Amino acid sequence: MNKVFLLGFLLCFPAVSGFPATMPPVRMKLVDAQDGSPIGGAHVLFQGSAQEGTFTGHGGRRANLFVVEAVTDDTGEIRLPKQEFSPQPFFLNTTYNNPSMVVLKPGYVLLILTNTLRIIPNLDEVTTWQYDNQTVKMKRATTDSDIPHAVYFSKQYAEMTASEKNICYWKRIPRFLVATDRLAADWERKRATLTDAALRNRVVFGPLRQILMNERFFVEKGCGSAKAFFEPYLR
Repeated sequence: MNKVFLLGFLLCFPAVSGFPATMPPVRMKLVDAQDGSPIGGAHVLFQGSAQEGTFTGHGGRRANLFVVEAVTDDTGEIRLPKQEFSPQPFFLNTTYNNPSMVVLKPGYVLLILTNTLRIIPNLDEVTTWQYDNQTVKMKRATTDSDIPHAVYFSKQYAEMTASEKNICYWKRIPRFLVATDRLAADWERKRATLTDAALRNRVVFGPLRQILMNERFFVEKGCGSAKAFFEPYLR
């Protein structure tokens, strides 16, 4: 009887028995909302995560289920490979977050897509991307405030990929981090020329700046030199 119970228990929790969950391959196309032209060179950050749940809320700890970046080709198309992950990073106390995608392209409003199938998703929603095989439109940036907005939220989503088990998170998304940092540098040059005092005083920092400032910390944590790692991407 005990053996039967144990077998049933393990089958209910595939992470314990070694079977990963899978987000299938994703294919999408990004186009200009105004004229439908393809948007090439857009940087994409796609991630899924979970929280440690308790009876009174969540325990505060966060785990990455999957993190992947890509850049759209000249036809505006993006193809992401399947992502395998442990479905129970906190064993029985795992609470899922909806997968999200951030698309960054200078000259366009930052695009943030999130699964809306369920507010608190189950594993079925975490292994399904509702925008797969769709053509998604991006709006052109029309105001100066669109730039710092894009930098701020790109930085926020990039830093969400960090966790206790993924301190070296920046190694997974170097191109997205560099793109965000370059847009921050563009804004730093532009804001000095603005007449609107509120925008002129709006300072935003790219995520790469903070990473490079913590070079010693990452070396001590076994990540290696961030400066050496990013050097090829910054050429």
